[in-house]
Amino acid sequence: MEARSILQALGMSAMLCGSLSAADLGQIDYRVKLRLSDESRAVEGRLRLHPTPIALTANRVKKARLGGWRFELQGDLARLSPTTKAWLEGLFYLSGPEPRTRQQSVSMNLEGRASSLWSVEIPAGLQAYAYLAEVKPGVLALHYFSGVFPGREIASAEIQMEGFRLSPAVAPAEDGARLLRSLRNLAQREPQEGVEVIH
Repeated sequence: MEARSILQALGMSAMLCGSLSAADLGQIDYRVKLRLSDESRAVEGRLRLHPTPIALTANRVKKARLGGWRFELQGDLARLSPTTKAWLEGLFYLSGPEPRTRQQSVSMNLEGRASSLWSVEIPAGLQAYAYLAEVKPGVLALHYFSGVFPGREIASAEIQMEGFRLSPAVAPAEDGARLLRSLRNLAQREPQEGVEVIH
């Protein structure tokens, strides 16, 4: 599916709400839909990604530049097994541009400002699409993911950004490009029983 089609399908725009305190770096809100191979209905819920502050360091020569992240799962997602939660968290991104990301020729309106759209290179053999959005200068976050995984316990996954509010102090997460590693691992592994932790 082309980037323009993804944009039209999502109809992406959300209003920035609330103010941020010095200790609150904000959040990115997602809607998630999973299909498990042994479930007749989809598992749906919302996920909130919270950036965390840049870690303090005793190194006075090189200033720390990377923060972290934590996940808050709601609805049916909160009842997933720890292994499945870890698998899901492996599909997110909060980092700067990487070699396997490509800026697209289209932009979108996010939180009242023009935001560039980036595509993620999908390894051969995977049925998936992944797009990133620039949520602040130099920082990209997962905007949309859709993947089908035949023969695996998690048969499909769809993740869509619903909105965000972020402090100017937000930095790329130390493991923020986890999505790229997860896709590579999924492409290299044969389907097997159980949920594979891919992060």
